Amino acid sequence: MSLIKNSLNWSEKNILVTGGNGFLGSHVVHELKNLNVNNMIIPTSKDYDLRNKIDCKKAVKDVDIVFHLASTSGGILFLKEKPAEAFYDNIMMGVNIIHEAMEANVEKLITVGTISSYPKCAPILFNEKNMWDGYPDETNASYGMAKKGSKKIFFFNQI
Repeated sequence: MSLIKNSLNWSEKNILVTGGNGFLGSHVVHELKNLNVNNMIIPTSKDYDLRNKIDCKKAVKDVDIVFHLASTSGGILFLKEKPAEAFYDNIMMGVNIIHEAMEANVEKLITVGTISSYPKCAPILFNEKNMWDGYPDETNASYGMAKKGSKKIFFFNQI
């Protein structure tokens, strides 16, 4: 079963997958290959520093669809030791890629959130409408708040 619906002629699209070498990204890339995508850009952080606006502008140039999956993460210990770094990196990547995709008239921008964005005591089963009902668990709030912030910005600036 495909995770991505085959409603587009994917073989004609130029697709950027940020974070395409990560856990989720590698699965998205696999699905896109199954859809016969011919032109897929899967940069690493060495290719583009997505915290940098100029690099984001270069990354989205001549791209039709962006899957933004990149993040700075590393588990609870990393988030406990470097919460400011995690927040800064993730909020800047999100803001920059959203803004530059909008400026470049990208057809579609798909961003992903994280369960870490939900309030500490969110009801199970998670529902997106509950995301703004409280503060995330403190252990990963820096990551969750950055992803939540990018999601809110995206809702205000639909591409």
